[in-house]
Formats: sequence, C-alpha cells, structure tokens
Amino acid sequence: MGEKISQSFHSCDGYNNIKNLMKLLSIVLLGLTILTMSSCNNDEVEPIFKTDLSEIISVTENDLTITLYAAEDFFVGYNSITAKIEDASGNLLSGNVSVAPIMNMEMMTHACPLEYPNGQNFTNGSFEFNSVFVMPSGEMGSWTLTFDVDGMAVKMPITVVQPEFSKLKSFVSEMNDASYFVAFIEPSAPEVGQNDIELAIYKKESMMSWPAVENLSLEIEPWMVSMDHGSPNNEAPVHVDNGHYTGKVNFTMTGDWQIRITVMEGRSKHGEPYFDLVF
Repeated sequence: MGEKISQSFHSCDGYNNIKNLMKLLSIVLLGLTILTMSSCNNDEVEPIFKTDLSEIISVTENDLTITLYAAEDFFVGYNSITAKIEDASGNLLSGNVSVAPIMNMEMMTHACPLEYPNGQNFTNGSFEFNSVFVMPSGEMGSWTLTFDVDGMAVKMPITVVQPEFSKLKSFVSEMNDASYFVAFIEPSAPEVGQNDIELAIYKKESMMSWPAVENLSLEIEPWMVSMDHGSPNNEAPVHVDNGHYTGKVNFTMTGDWQIRITVMEGRSKHGEPYFDLVF
C-alpha cells in the first residue's frame, strides 16, 4: 500500500513539472511574439529612400508637409521623384495621392507626361512618381506641382533646368503632324562597350493630355561625330511597358557620340530624333 502511494506522489510531481514547463514555454513564446511585433512596427515607422537621393524642396500647407527627393535637380526630361508625405506633427501618412505638374505661361498653361510606377496609393509616407518636364523654368513660364492627398491640396513651386546635353527631344510626325516627345533615360553613365538603352515616348494630344505611345518600332545608330563612324552590336529598342522601349547600344571608344533614332509605325516613319553624348 505504501509503495502505491509513493508511486502516486512521483506521478504528481512529473505532471506538475510538465505543467510548469508548459507555462514557462508559453511566457517565452509570448515575449518573442511581442518583440517580433515591436520590431515590425519599428521597421514601418520610417519610409525607405535611396541613399543617393537629395532633398530638392519641402512645402507645408493645409496641415501637410511634402518633401521631394531626386538624384539631381529637376531637369527637362524624365525625372524620377520620391515624395515624403507627413502631417503637421511629422507623422508619416498613408492614403491616396495625385500629382498635377503645370507650366504656367503668360497666355496659357500646359501639363506634361506623368507616371505612377507603383500606383497612387502610398504607405508609410513614401510615394514615387515620374514627371517628364518638357521645358525649363524661366522667362517663358514657371512650373508648379499640385498634390492632392485624400482631398487636401499642397501646391509646390519648382525649378526645372535645361541640362547640358538634351535628355528630351520633340518632333512633328511626318505621318500625322502630331507632336511626339522622346525621353532619354539610359544609359545615364555611358561607358565603352555594350550599354542598356531605355527611351520613353509620348504624344501630345492636347495641352493637358500627353499619353505614352506603345505601338512604335525603333531603329538606333550610335555615331561618333568627330571620327565619322558608327559601331556594331546594337539591339533595337522594343516596347516593354507604358511607352518605354529598351535595347542595347554599343560604344567602341570614348568621345563624342550621337544616338540616332528612327521612329517608325509599321512601315511609315514618324521622325528621326537624336541625342548627343560625351564621355
């Protein structure tokens, strides 16, 4: 009888030990869960900006602060821009935003091509858009960017400069007399050998409508002006998305080059813009 009682006590001790161990594991798991959730929340506090971006301008209006970042000052051509959107207390916001780039001239106003690469919803204060400014600020007019953030407007005056070598060319089509704009995106840092080339093409339908053109075929010829020769191993840019065309351009040496482009639709030619490069 005593032996059975002793076995019973030992069984109870084992059960209690297991029960206590389960409680300890539950506490540890709860602590790890809280720590993980805290880490996730901390990761979401600050927006992620590329380290090579510079602050261009910051404006506070209607209890909103919008700060714009880019790799360089805004220029005539294709600009990739990141906006940080905060409330009056400096809290990073999430929501929906639209952007209206407008050139205000003495007798008229006009817009320019605009892209939302990740859509118009933004989170953690970070929003990206691309604007193709078609002329510089100056005597002819001035640019503003108007942001609408969930019904609240922020109007931002900006300066657009003309780069040393043009990154945007326009021409009137030989086919339909419409105005086309070709933005040079890559190579941004050309080097000897084969380089990725990227162009974006838009059509001016009205002062406020500048849609991307997706049905074109392109031919390219790099030409070294001072030496009067071209280079082999080029790949004609083809359409990939939203009016962007990518291919390969080959440079056989450093110096002054032109990238000569033939813009076609079917078998008919729209125009022949070109871009100068020196490296």
